Amino acid sequence: MIEGQFDGVPFAVKIKSAPEGYTLRHRGVSAVAIVASPRAAELYKKIPEKQKADTSKLIVSPMPGLVISIDAKPGQEVKSGEGVAVVEAMKMQNIIRAERDGVIAKVNVAAGASVAADEVMIELA
Repeated sequence: MIEGQFDGVPFAVKIKSAPEGYTLRHRGVSAVAIVASPRAAELYKKIPEKQKADTSKLIVSPMPGLVISIDAKPGQEVKSGEGVAVVEAMKMQNIIRAERDGVIAKVNVAAGASVAADEVMIELA
């Protein structure tokens, strides 16, 4: 933790070692500071950024747990915010909601199944 003042305003930054340098956190915002030789920095700039996968048509489990119920069937229309499943984790039941309007294409889990964090539960068409 580094504490100091910038233009008379106090601040605190949490610093953590990362594989290529350091991760800096301040008020919930993270930044990665890469520490490299000039040649490594030059090569690093040439590495293309990895494209994020399109998960807009997927409803995933936000945590590991037990599926209590699936409240959607293939072909059913769902609206944004509508509950489509219930997952129990740490003795609490969590309603899993659709993040966008769509039609259920496939249900990948059933009631009573265990799910991992980020496991695809439902696919939208």
